[in-house]
Amino acid sequence: MSDSSAMEIDAGALAFADHAPPKPRGVTWGERSALVAALVVYVAVLAAAAWAVMKVLPDELSATLAGHTVHVGNLRHRLFSNAVLVFLLLPGALWVEFMTVGWVRSSVRKFLLARSPSVKTDMAVFVLGQAHLLDILGKVMLVGLSMVSGLWIRNWLTATTGLAINPPDLPVPVLVVAYFFVYTFFDYWTHRLDHSPFFWPLHRYHHSAEEFCVITAGRVHPAAFTPIFLINIPMAILGAPADVMLYVNVVVIAVGFLIHSEIGSDWGWFGRWVIQSPVSHRLHHKLDMSYPTGNFAMAPIWDRLFGTFNAKADPTLAIGVERAYRHGWWFLADVFRDYWHFWKGVFTRRPIE
Repeated sequence: MSDSSAMEIDAGALAFADHAPPKPRGVTWGERSALVAALVVYVAVLAAAAWAVMKVLPDELSATLAGHTVHVGNLRHRLFSNAVLVFLLLPGALWVEFMTVGWVRSSVRKFLLARSPSVKTDMAVFVLGQAHLLDILGKVMLVGLSMVSGLWIRNWLTATTGLAINPPDLPVPVLVVAYFFVYTFFDYWTHRLDHSPFFWPLHRYHHSAEEFCVITAGRVHPAAFTPIFLINIPMAILGAPADVMLYVNVVVIAVGFLIHSEIGSDWGWFGRWVIQSPVSHRLHHKLDMSYPTGNFAMAPIWDRLFGTFNAKADPTLAIGVERAYRHGWWFLADVFRDYWHFWKGVFTRRPIE
């Protein structure tokens, strides 16, 4: 080989190296200390702001618009729910992931510098979900099904049969843990139903993500209605107190963020028995469907009891679905396509993969 040829090859290798993705680097002790300090300051400022807002904000508000009086109640609960998600749970999950995997693999870097089409979809769905625009779309698609109330059914059962199931008089933290496992039991069966042939087109939208970031948890089809009947109604019938269910949902959202993160850990015995780990959930999202899907539950105890637990976790496993998705900021075409596939499968009795 001539010297000039060798120089050309070396130049080409250097040019490729300049465009190659950065190698993953762990978080140093100094960086960890700075991140911990930043989180402590952030939480302190957030707590002070929340206390001040709750002191000033009334719980009910009435306004007259065009001669009609509009009344909005439970304002503090609404504000608390949205604020906890956006200002505490999401930043907390991003922080935990960053502390674990470093900058290169973090969701923060994906949001700011490496927005793939799949990540763009996750971001768009999250923003529209927080603006409740997807809630409106879901109500239209569900044709009133979303208005079914578990509390109404509970009251009807009590009035008709005299049966009223009430939780035991236990401390709130104990009830939160108990109802979390009750919630995950119903969620397990909801998830298995979503993977059945007829319901798969709606759930497929969640599995279409081609890479994980913490907000992939929010990539849910707006017409997905199985949780209404298999989670919300049973929990209401079982008398789950409103404040307990609020805390349970906080835990569920936090776990959802973490198990869709890039954290490549099985969390040891805790991940095998108590809370599903990110790599176990990655196996559930696997692209290779040559062997059965498992790991349906946030609490692995249900997968173990019903024979669907799979411990063959691999943090490098490719995820996604075989059907092509457009992805990107404009994701509604995929949403309507999957909605059409669901109803087509129902009416023709021929499920669409």
